[in-house]
Amino acid sequence: MKMKDLTQINLTLLLSGKHPQAKKYAGKHVMVIENEVILLKEGKESLEDMRKLEKKYGRLPTLVFVPRPDISYILILCNK
Repeated sequence: MKMKDLTQINLTLLLSGKHPQAKKYAGKHVMVIENEVILLKEGKESLEDMRKLEKKYGRLPTLVFVPRPDISYILILCNK
């Protein structure tokens, strides 16, 4: 399976609430790359984590907000 495929699968599972760690990260921002899900910290710590992941995988992780299941969100998609 390709690296991007693993990332996409984990993103889909997190956003649907079906990922094993979805409850742990609900209501928080995370970085996802392949099978890794890392909590987005505040300040320079997140930047350091992002650089480590970029060095390890050769690309930047995807940043995503994991929704809480008890709250409704409105998602607006815009084309560039």
